[in-house]
Amino acid sequence: MEDEVQVIEAIDAIIEGRNVERFVHDLILDGKDLSGIFKERLSQAGYTETTVGGIVLGFDERVPAFLVRGTIAYFGWIFRERFTEKKDRQLFGSVAKNRKGDWSIQVPFNSTERVFARLSEKLGYELDGSFYPG
Repeated sequence: MEDEVQVIEAIDAIIEGRNVERFVHDLILDGKDLSGIFKERLSQAGYTETTVGGIVLGFDERVPAFLVRGTIAYFGWIFRERFTEKKDRQLFGSVAKNRKGDWSIQVPFNSTERVFARLSEKLGYELDGSFYPG
């Protein structure tokens, strides 16, 4: 029982970014798949399971999100990337970057892949691409 409490506390710390960076997390512990528990805790923490296209955002907004693929959880943001005044795209971009400095994981607006987004925590996003606390 105490081990379960510690696991839940560790998962909650990942979700909230307390004492651990929200980044890429392997959800296997001692051979046990914790992805189901992780998803349950996301829901309890106010994250909604949806698609990137299921979220309405302005150009100046972003929401924190997790993408769970198998037993790996990727933290990132759902936001609208603006190319020109008339051209933009909404996507999930992981905080993990590739060698080019782009998001290593991207989920586009039209994808049916499910993400967990905390819609109540919309934060500001400067049009020049930098985030601010909102």
